[in-house]
Amino acid sequence: MTAILREFVGIYSRALATPLVHKGELLSVQRLRGLAVLMVLVYHVEDIAFKLPGWGQEHSIYSELVGYSAPDLFFVISGFIMSYITFTTRFEPRRWLLSRFFRIFPMYVFFTSLVLVLWLYNPAMTMGSGVHDWGSITRSLLMLPQAGLPLLFVGWTVEHELVFYATVFLVARFLPVQWLYGVMLTLSVLALGKWLLQQHAGIQFWDFHILSLYMIQFTIGALIYRFWAKAEVFGWKLPLLLCVIFLGLGMRYAEPGLLNQEHPVRVLIFGFAYGMLLLTVLNLEKSQRAAGRQWQKRDWLVWCGDASYSIYLSHPFVLALFGKLYPHLQLSGGLAGAMAILSGLTVVAVGMVIHVLLEKPVIEIGKRLSKA
Repeated sequence: MTAILREFVGIYSRALATPLVHKGELLSVQRLRGLAVLMVLVYHVEDIAFKLPGWGQEHSIYSELVGYSAPDLFFVISGFIMSYITFTTRFEPRRWLLSRFFRIFPMYVFFTSLVLVLWLYNPAMTMGSGVHDWGSITRSLLMLPQAGLPLLFVGWTVEHELVFYATVFLVARFLPVQWLYGVMLTLSVLALGKWLLQQHAGIQFWDFHILSLYMIQFTIGALIYRFWAKAEVFGWKLPLLLCVIFLGLGMRYAEPGLLNQEHPVRVLIFGFAYGMLLLTVLNLEKSQRAAGRQWQKRDWLVWCGDASYSIYLSHPFVLALFGKLYPHLQLSGGLAGAMAILSGLTVVAVGMVIHVLLEKPVIEIGKRLSKA
């Protein structure tokens, strides 16, 4: 018992310790993760703010034109970082699988189980994910891809991530590394072909997200990893200019689209925009480190990136509580805006606490098991 307690204390002491900047860690990517989760948060804060008596019933220009594209940024980042993690060092299948499992599965099942408790109490309480039965709930708990929203509605992005992770793992395990880019490009072309069949031939079929258009964005991120060394010559200003151009095109021509019915214009334009943003921050960080300006401190945006998964999974619950409170408040104007800001800050604070007290210890357990 003493040994178990000592082990438990050791895990939590490491989880609570201030994280250092490790060699090879890309703080620029963590900052982008922080930006992405804050983009999601602002969009959903506006959704909940509609319940404030003094609030309007329309999204802001930000949310209508670009806020909904936060998942696109997540997918581009994942395309890059999973390639970076998998292929920069020697690939060890067991350690890779355990690391991915403990970083994703326990937290996801925990928050999905909270929604399940609400559903058991009242089947209408699904926090906007629609009608469910035991089949869809089982798929949700197992993180299996679904045509509709999973029980925890934000999990639709996690489903897409897992399909990409599986692709990366299979390539790394059985094929030469350079095959990943050919495989991803092939899936992207097939995804466009599937969309054309659905739109112009009326052919509908379910493919478990394997031919999702979002594969294009994962591919963009993976290709940035592949050609990053050669792309350094462009510096950060040219990629930033291209990012601004593509974002402008996205705000002008792209539309959100329903789940699994996204338009290629949205996926391609925002994919290229965020790909160029990723290249901008990567080149900027690398040039600054080469000049001796080492990035050693984790600022607030890096902290948001570290806790992005916890913030992402927990924010529907915190905002739902504020949504229950809002109709009882007689607020308007500046007070309504202040309350909306307070709800967003509360989400970030709760996510940070969950990250430190729950997510990090679970990840630490995974690290220990992978080294055993």
